[in-house]
Amino acid sequence: MLHPPVTRRAWRTALVLVSSLAIACGDDPPPPTPDPPQVALTVPQGNVAGTSLKLIATIAGCEKVNTLNIYDRTTFLKAFPSGGGTTNFELLASDIPYSNPLVGLAASLSLTAEVVCDDGRKNTSLPQPATFFPVSRANDDPQGLQVYAMPLAIDGSGSTATFLSCAKTTTGGIETMYRHNASGGAAGTLQAPTLCNASTVITPRNAQSGKRWVYTPGYGAFAIDRDFKMTARTPVDLEVNDLVVFPNGDALIRSVQGLIYRITHDTQDGLKIGVTRWEYQREISVGTPVGQLLIRGDGRVLFASHIEYSENRADIIVEELDGGTDSAGGTLQNTHIIRQLFTSNTATPRPVGQFSSDGSILYLGFALPEDKSQVLACVANLEGCEGNASKWATGVLTGKVQQIATYANGSRVAAATTQRVWLLDSTSGTIRNRELRSVDANGALHVKYLLPANPTSDLFFLNAPAAQGSTATLPVELVGVDQTLGSSAEGRELFRYQVSVSMGAAFDDSGRLWMRTNQKLLELQTTSQYRSARP
Repeated sequence: MLHPPVTRRAWRTALVLVSSLAIACGDDPPPPTPDPPQVALTVPQGNVAGTSLKLIATIAGCEKVNTLNIYDRTTFLKAFPSGGGTTNFELLASDIPYSNPLVGLAASLSLTAEVVCDDGRKNTSLPQPATFFPVSRANDDPQGLQVYAMPLAIDGSGSTATFLSCAKTTTGGIETMYRHNASGGAAGTLQAPTLCNASTVITPRNAQSGKRWVYTPGYGAFAIDRDFKMTARTPVDLEVNDLVVFPNGDALIRSVQGLIYRITHDTQDGLKIGVTRWEYQREISVGTPVGQLLIRGDGRVLFASHIEYSENRADIIVEELDGGTDSAGGTLQNTHIIRQLFTSNTATPRPVGQFSSDGSILYLGFALPEDKSQVLACVANLEGCEGNASKWATGVLTGKVQQIATYANGSRVAAATTQRVWLLDSTSGTIRNRELRSVDANGALHVKYLLPANPTSDLFFLNAPAAQGSTATLPVELVGVDQTLGSSAEGRELFRYQVSVSMGAAFDDSGRLWMRTNQKLLELQTTSQYRSARP
């Protein structure tokens, strides 16, 4: 039956009224959903080398916190208990996934904190960046504000290690060396008789004499014993170019002027001037040093020089001296012209060089046009570096070679250009970098120091900003290189750690590498530990 319009409007009004009464008499509407909790993550120190990374989480909006989860990007790292409010906690070195290509070693992290309330509500913090480099031991540096990060030398190992370092120049020009242990306390001091700065070299402790020599290129040198006392020094007018140590502890020195000296490590002189056992001066023109001096196992002294006869003619020669202390000491035994250099209208190239540990090979690095180089392995007691007198020559390497070092018990040669490190097989000159790619300093940094971990196959190098004129710059980056097993083992970058302040590094008596930076003394993990974290 159809209803007229008035009747239909009456029905609709009645239905609305009934619905309203039903709502008024039924259940209350659900309460509004609570706001999500709030969480903020703080990384107190964004760049850490240590055994753990400290973090702070600030939580609000949970009556009770069920869990606090930490993520690196989308990777879950660890859950922590929290009572809400401010929670201090730390990630251990073992909590971080270094094998993740986005993380690496040192670990480059983007951390977030997720808070979960007991009622299921949760929220995530904004990401916070952090860099973490794992080490075995981290101690506060008692002299962190007073000394250069380099030079650095270490006696002992582990918790018994003591550290030798060099102080900045004080008012009045007095130079100071420090010796202290990692646990702090008063440091031993020694007034240095010569300039002691970021270019200073501290030699390894000599097994027979128990002494070290300390020298700064262009200045003097002095010997110190285990009691941190000076036992000898060079004559005041001797400017040291480079220095190595005889088995008995005496110093073999090449002066800036090109003379060769043997000077004793102890003396009865009231001014502590060491006795000059002998002095050698070449009869022909003074040459430019090529590589370091070498004391061969039979006591003979080897050194290489670039002898320039004219603007476009020069020789690379190796001279051999009797290194003894009798009347024959310092006498010339042999001279070999390793390479004759001729150019048409430019100065002859001056190579960098390094002897093999037994003195049989002289490695020479020559710069080529267009920022290229070549390394030659020349027999050190034959003429010409050709045919039987040449062991090998590399192809063209990118970069201008600046230094050469042997490592892996002499089976490898590291050739460092301004910014690249090439790893070469010492028997063939074959490049042993993984995928034939050099291991490079980061950005605009330059390779400063090569640190071979002989006799192992590990190599480390320190990188620094480019030198500013004659002013030495200190390293800010440490790179570790390891190699796979086998005769054709390839070298690869194992870790890389960079700081905004300066750093130094040295090996202790057990062969473990230590790093000094940011007022910390840090014992690095073994290479096998780093390798297991980043296979």
